[in-house]
Amino acid sequence: MTERLLIKALSGGKNTKIITLNGKKMTKMPSALGKLPGLKTLVLQNNLIPKVCPELRTLTQFQDLKLREFYCEGNPLFLKQPVISTQRENVWSLQEITSRFVMNQLAENNPFIMDGIERYPQVRSMISQGKTCAICGQHFITVWLECVRFVSPPKDWKISKNLQLVPLRVLICSYKCFTQRDPNLFGIAQV
Repeated sequence: MTERLLIKALSGGKNTKIITLNGKKMTKMPSALGKLPGLKTLVLQNNLIPKVCPELRTLTQFQDLKLREFYCEGNPLFLKQPVISTQRENVWSLQEITSRFVMNQLAENNPFIMDGIERYPQVRSMISQGKTCAICGQHFITVWLECVRFVSPPKDWKISKNLQLVPLRVLICSYKCFTQRDPNLFGIAQV
């Protein structure tokens, strides 16, 4: 049944706008999705899909966002087993320490640092990639830990009524900040 639906969708080519394959017990996303450049809505709810396929990325590039609705609730896309984190001493490179200092001084409008930055474009380039810690608010270059916080989606989003929370990416600068996080912030680990 799933194969017939996909063949029918592929025969539509760039005119195919919606694919609904919910509850089909699929274990992976169809690689044929990359051959449907006009696809606007993809419904893959309640399947057994453990990861997003690379073909979907071509449909969701931010330059020309084509896929507008993607429903994937009920798939094991996230591993739901907590991993215990052990404290490791933060050992930063001299470049990281200096970058953190410079970015935090710039945030305080230190005139000496602001004047010096104008003379060194390579330093400007490096600190332009800085991030802000979601816990302490300090600036950093090297991400110590990538986390996720689940938040309620804005009312103006076109999403499934069943979807009550969406993941929001959060970056943390150190283990110290990770231990001070709120209970709704989860670290993402490669297992």
